[in-house]
Amino acid sequence: MKILIVEDNPVNYRMLQVLLEQYGEIEIAVNGRAGLAAFERAHQKNSPIELIFLDIVMPEMDGHEVLERIRALERGKGLVTEEQQVKVVMSTSQDRTDSYFLKPYNALELEDLMDQMGFSKVNPLP
Repeated sequence: MKILIVEDNPVNYRMLQVLLEQYGEIEIAVNGRAGLAAFERAHQKNSPIELIFLDIVMPEMDGHEVLERIRALERGKGLVTEEQQVKVVMSTSQDRTDSYFLKPYNALELEDLMDQMGFSKVNPLP
């Protein structure tokens, strides 16, 4: 599985990278524009990203705008159903109760979230 982490804080993206590396190939983008570009590149290479962890508050372009543009790109390619679209987990350090993944990242909560979304580990930790 290809996973994109769009996060501007190095401590946060490194921690998330360590937690997610057992699920597949990880790419990191340090701001919204870079994340959108990585998403587009993956589609151009016919190797789409399957899951995005997207920070909400970032420089260049915030997470909500990135997600809006990703969904517009998908619609333009005819990818309109949930099964066809990339799964996105919005993350924030702000206290929210929606479908956000709160920072700091917690390994057990992340594993539960990945299970709920139907993703399994490809490289389980020993």
